[in-house]
Amino acid sequence: MPSDDHESRRSAVHELNNSLAAIVAFSHLIRTDPTLPEALRQKADMLIEEAARTRRIVDELLGVSRPAQEPAPPPAQVPGMRTRVLVLDDEPAIRDFLGRILHRAGYEAVLASDGASALQMVRDDPPDAVLCDHRMAGMSGIAFHSAVAAIDPALARRFVFMSGDVLDAELTEFAVTQGVTLLAKPFDIDSVDRAVAGVTSAVQTGG
Repeated sequence: MPSDDHESRRSAVHELNNSLAAIVAFSHLIRTDPTLPEALRQKADMLIEEAARTRRIVDELLGVSRPAQEPAPPPAQVPGMRTRVLVLDDEPAIRDFLGRILHRAGYEAVLASDGASALQMVRDDPPDAVLCDHRMAGMSGIAFHSAVAAIDPALARRFVFMSGDVLDAELTEFAVTQGVTLLAKPFDIDSVDRAVAGVTSAVQTGG
């Protein structure tokens, strides 16, 4: 059973990475906005560099390694339809960021702030894929995944867990055994695009 000190450290890491995720995410969102005035682009580049440097420092402190990744593939879309992605996160800034970049990438984003409302969405009009935070008040990501699997087993296979708690061995083990994609906070636009494209590719094949 985790000690109080260990649990306190995990909570601190979670909160730090949630805040840093918003900074990294919105710095990339601002820089890639086609309406951004040219005079502000250099400042936006500096913001991205500092956000990236802060992320590297945090990763070094936590012993986290992020391998280099290829650019994300284009979204997998069914002709005549927009792939619907349910975003469940209790952090308003993260929900807003994800909704914006998913829309910009050609997806339809459906946003939820808690597990109960997200489950109702799954029952009423199932999405094509799910982006789900892990540590949330009321219902953990693992509990939400189990509830989704009971409603729609195929949807449970098109699941991405987002987490600022990179020290959570239970989540890592669950993701491996269930075949669920993990997206560690803080993340950038390319990381989100890559994760979503990976799980939504099954939409076209009916997986």
